[in-house]
Amino acid sequence: MEYETIELTNEVRSTLPGEFIELSDGYVHYELAGPVDGEVVVLVHGFSAGTFVWDNNYEYLVGEGFRVLRYDMYGRGFSDRPYLRYDFELFTRQLYELVCKLGLTQRKLNLVGLSMGGGVCVIFTDQYHELVNKVSLIDPMGFSVGSYSNRILYGLVKTPGFNRLLKRFMNHEFFLESQKDDFPESAVIDGYLNKYREPLRYKGFLRAIHSTASSIEFTSLRDTYERIGKRVPMQLFWGEKDKTMPFHVSKEVLEAVPSIKFHPIMNAGHQPQYSHAQEVNRQLAEFLKQQ
Repeated sequence: MEYETIELTNEVRSTLPGEFIELSDGYVHYELAGPVDGEVVVLVHGFSAGTFVWDNNYEYLVGEGFRVLRYDMYGRGFSDRPYLRYDFELFTRQLYELVCKLGLTQRKLNLVGLSMGGGVCVIFTDQYHELVNKVSLIDPMGFSVGSYSNRILYGLVKTPGFNRLLKRFMNHEFFLESQKDDFPESAVIDGYLNKYREPLRYKGFLRAIHSTASSIEFTSLRDTYERIGKRVPMQLFWGEKDKTMPFHVSKEVLEAVPSIKFHPIMNAGHQPQYSHAQEVNRQLAEFLKQQ
């Protein structure tokens, strides 16, 4: 397969699934379904994958009567890859503009964030807490980066000289291979990787991912968690076999937000919402429906 050979133009977008909306930094790919008077649920994906990570949750939540939005962050999926710094300011602005332009702020939002998307949800809630009803997090970032190898990689990414060298190795195949660590049980990985590969055909993916890796502070959100934990109800899922954000990091979240409802997911890796959807869906819907 050839990577990044296609420009995301209006003509190309017309052939792709889902909907597109133009925001101040570019076109955003999204899907929105469910009753117009339903409670709004916004699904925010992680570091490099796109909306497909919610394939096993989206229709379920719609079926439960929620108004559900899932979208691709800039640089991912079928959304534009603008020439900008890919940091939390960009991703928070994108989410705010998106829900406003889609008219979803008439009711409070329920945010569900996976990994880096959890960081986006937490920062968004800190800035716009009046718009948020509840927050659910799945193996979120914002505390320590876990294993020794993760700490070494994180340090190198933040070091300018090593950063340039590291980019040579952090190619498309590197990110494809890294996805396998998210699934200790291999039953779902082939179908998942096929969905992951498709957006890699469009120009700008690696540039956006490299910018994100060097621009975002992955470990500095404890204070933000503590603030929003006092403002909105929160829920936490964590795969007990997570290699990306190891399970023991969940203790740091629990210390920062003692009131958070915690659901460890047995035999799951970094994406329990995909591999163990039935269990996650049940607990998520129950939490969102509670008054």
